[in-house]
Amino acid sequence: MSASKAPSAAPPPPAATPGGVRVALSRLRRHAVARLGAIAIVSLFVVAIFAEALAAELPIVCRHRGTWFLFANVTQPAELSGLDCDGLAAADPDGVRLGPLVCHGPLREHPDAKLAPPLSLRGYPLGTDVRGRDVFARVVHGTRTSLTFALVTALAFVGIGTFFGAVVGFRGGPVDAFLARIVDTLTAFPTLVLAIGIQALVPKPTAATLFVAIGLTRWTEVYRVVRAEVQHAATRDYVLAARALGASPTRVLFRHIGPNTRSVAIVAATYGIASVVLAEASLTFLRVGRDTTSPSWGELLAQVREHPAAWWLLAFPGLMLLVTVVAHHVVGEALRDVLDPHARHAGEATTGALPPSTAIMERD
Repeated sequence: MSASKAPSAAPPPPAATPGGVRVALSRLRRHAVARLGAIAIVSLFVVAIFAEALAAELPIVCRHRGTWFLFANVTQPAELSGLDCDGLAAADPDGVRLGPLVCHGPLREHPDAKLAPPLSLRGYPLGTDVRGRDVFARVVHGTRTSLTFALVTALAFVGIGTFFGAVVGFRGGPVDAFLARIVDTLTAFPTLVLAIGIQALVPKPTAATLFVAIGLTRWTEVYRVVRAEVQHAATRDYVLAARALGASPTRVLFRHIGPNTRSVAIVAATYGIASVVLAEASLTFLRVGRDTTSPSWGELLAQVREHPAAWWLLAFPGLMLLVTVVAHHVVGEALRDVLDPHARHAGEATTGALPPSTAIMERD
């Protein structure tokens, strides 16, 4: 009877328990710099979600020809086709309107207002670009573009790397040796070079091809760390006890070993968002990214090459890029310290990857 209760007597990984989560959050709140980084990240996602409330062609709420329109800036009703905030004001001076912060969309071009400096034109707080498009609108909507793309891409390659790292690290054998050669080959080349090569093979690069290019080159980092975590966890006493008592390999992997990889995946996703944002901006700056008509920080930065005097095209998207990357790295460092307090002292760090998290596997 006592032997049958051995697996249940072993406590689950601390990171997987509600108490462990509360302790981790409590430790994270003590990091003053991490709190600032978290506030910055939340603010960026708020800007991305409510981009139309900050910059759009149509009002948020308006009454036109006796009809009320709610969230017209998002729904773009056909009755208001061809109109904007100024057009509605001219057509119905006494109408009721609640407009966005800036009444310009990211795609509307103003040929008579090209490369206008900030505050030089009424209604253009950050100036215009080479096509007369509002820089504030493109920076705001570029936040949504960059963060959405980075979040989806990071979750994808973290999920792929975690899955293959866990399965291959647990099973081992010829598949492990085969994937090790592939991973070594991919990690021998810089991510940006591989992404440029993949994009160059596509006749017309799009967001989908950019997603594939970055995803195919970044999953190896997560794979190596998760594989090391799983191989280490597989030698622990509670895993050996579960195997001895007849637990299936699937149960051992997902019930006993899997929780040890969660902290690695969380930290990798945090770092991954920052790296994807930087990679996407770099590729767009080099004109091998997405379509240049879509709002993007990298697209605004690329215009500075032909117009170096237009400092606002460098300052504002560059500042957003800096805040995004630094905030995610600060939070990632704090999460790594909270979930793995011995990571900074571990000598097992792999170049270009996160250090294996060993503290969460201790069974005091």
